[in-house]
Amino acid sequence: MSYWWFLLLPVGPLAGSYLAIKSAKKFSKQLNWFLAFAGAYLLGITLLSLIPEVFQTFDPYKGLLVLLGFFFQIFLERYSEGIEHGHIHMHNHLKNKVIPIGIVASMSLHSFTEGFPLGALWVNQNTSFYSLLFGIIIHEVPAAFALLSILKGIQLSNISLRNISLIYGFMALFGAAISVYLKASINEEFFDYFMAFVVGTFLHISTTILFENSEQHHFSKQKLIAVLLGIGIAAIISIGFHA
Repeated sequence: MSYWWFLLLPVGPLAGSYLAIKSAKKFSKQLNWFLAFAGAYLLGITLLSLIPEVFQTFDPYKGLLVLLGFFFQIFLERYSEGIEHGHIHMHNHLKNKVIPIGIVASMSLHSFTEGFPLGALWVNQNTSFYSLLFGIIIHEVPAAFALLSILKGIQLSNISLRNISLIYGFMALFGAAISVYLKASINEEFFDYFMAFVVGTFLHISTTILFENSEQHHFSKQKLIAVLLGIGIAAIISIGFHA
C-alpha cells in the first residue's frame, strides 16, 4: 500500500474550489446531482466498510462515540452553516470582503477530522483505507465548492480565495500525516475509537445530504440514478477490496 495514495486527498477540495472560483453559477445544477452521488457513496462506504471494520468485536463505547460523532457534526454546523453538505447559503450577516473565520475554521477542522483515521488504516495495511480515501475525495468536491462559492459571493479577493482553497485543500492530508506520525506512540485502540467517532460524523453528513437534497422526499430521475450509482460504486469498492 503506497503512501502516494495520500497525494490524492487534495484533489477533491482543490477541484471543488477551482469550479467555484471559475464559475459558481455555471456548475450549481450539476452540483445537486453530484451531491446526491456523494451522499449515497458516503453512506454506502459507512455501512458496508467502516461500520463492519469498527465493530468487529462488541464494544458499547464505540457505539457511544458514534453518537458523539453524530452530534459533534450537529454542533459543528453552528459555525460551518452546513457547508460540508455542499449547501450554499448566502447569509446577510456575512460582511463583504471579510473572511468568516468561524466557517473556514470549522470546515478545516471537519476536513482534518476526516483525514485523521486514514493514517492508522494505512499503517495497518487495512483495505478500508481505499474506501475511506475515495469517500473523502468525493465528499470534499461539493463541500469545497460550497465554501468557495460563499467566499466568492462576499467579494473576497482572488488571492484570498486561492489561499483559503489551498489551506482547506490540504487539511485532510495534514490530518492523515499527523495520524501516521502518532501511530507509533499511541495505542491502536485510540484509533479504533476515533474511527467510530468519524463513522458518526459520516452518518450525519450522508443522511443529511440525501434528505435535504430531495424535494418533498422524492428524487428526480437524474438524482435517483446518481444515488444508485453512488451506492453501487461504494459496494464495489468496499466488497471488492475486502474480497
